[in-house]
Amino acid sequence: MYDIAIIGGGASGLACAVAALECAAATARPIPRIVILEATDKIGRPILRSGNGRCNFSNAHISPDAYNDPETVADALASLEQGAVRAGIVCEAPNPVVGFFEGLGLIWRQESEGRLYPLANKASVVLDVLRSPLLRFGVDVRCGAKVAKVVPSAGKGCHHTIHLEGGELVRAHDVVIAAGGISGAFGLDARLPYAQPRPVLGPLATDGRFTRPLDNIRVRCAVHLMRDGAAIAEERGEVQFRKYGVSGIAVFNLSRLAQAADVLRIDLIHDAAPGIMADRLALLGRSLAKDPSNFELLQGMVLPLVADQVLKSAGLEGAHQATEQSAVLLEERLHGFDLRVKGIGDAELCQVSRGGFDPCSFDLSCMQSKEHPGLYVIGEALDVDGACGGFNLHWAFATGLLAAWRIVGVDGAPSC
Repeated sequence: MYDIAIIGGGASGLACAVAALECAAATARPIPRIVILEATDKIGRPILRSGNGRCNFSNAHISPDAYNDPETVADALASLEQGAVRAGIVCEAPNPVVGFFEGLGLIWRQESEGRLYPLANKASVVLDVLRSPLLRFGVDVRCGAKVAKVVPSAGKGCHHTIHLEGGELVRAHDVVIAAGGISGAFGLDARLPYAQPRPVLGPLATDGRFTRPLDNIRVRCAVHLMRDGAAIAEERGEVQFRKYGVSGIAVFNLSRLAQAADVLRIDLIHDAAPGIMADRLALLGRSLAKDPSNFELLQGMVLPLVADQVLKSAGLEGAHQATEQSAVLLEERLHGFDLRVKGIGDAELCQVSRGGFDPCSFDLSCMQSKEHPGLYVIGEALDVDGACGGFNLHWAFATGLLAAWRIVGVDGAPSC
């Protein structure tokens, strides 16, 4: 019998457990008896793989507009700011999540676009500062514990019951579902709307004719997501070509919007002045003392292998003499190296999943179910996802804190 049972030992679940312990200790409340039920063999996996092993745990410029459901996020983040003061998180940090980690001893630094990383540049130190309170307060961490079903309490004062695969039962006063992705609804979807998760924020599969020969080549570019001939989104940054399509942060962000049959329009010369190819044709014609070829027109602008595929997409032979007409066509292709989207390229590389429980079913000040008091859903288990840059981990940690503060009773409302 536990005070709190947390299903999922990822970012949101660990933050919830630690915040509940720290707040209870700081306010002289009874230390809650907590069990963490993790289906895999190790807690903290999402943290360890974040930011290429460096853990981009938050961002200095958190904005609701970075998420697929801005209104939900805005409400939750407003509650986070208010609750942080009551929870004793008062600091000069960019946001309460960073303040929470500062209180655990984490030293951090800021990189481009507001991305926040641990100073040690290793994701393991973020997991270390979260794991330390679990050990200090004797939290029961059970790896390999796969949850089959959650049965909400029958009424006030009753415990929730968690059915594990194999038949074991776990009972707790409060249950926090922190298992996102492919976890499923644990039998709760009859009264809590639930959308089956699908991977997003990952590489995209495209027509491989042009990308297969460019496997692992990286370019700096602008990328427009085109639908029915109109651009619906744009990203700038590095794109990595793969045999199956394209990867890179710019592509990851666009994958949250992309649909099959959309077009990725890669602009390889987005900073170039209009008419650059005609100018190059004239310049090379003078400097080389001969008529330049189509390939020589591209030489020095893009990598040779990229030049080959640009020529191929334009239907031009690289060895043929460049003309005013071919220069115009090549400029069009450099600004619009089009790839038709098929779908997600590699689901295992996706950083989050879209889907899960509908946030409308929960009190966004604490992530508690409106239908089932004492039942909370946090992090990726809610149908909220954000762009690259620390936004998804920030959401996971933020919702974990909100749930913990309500359960312990330091957010201004009575504990449940």
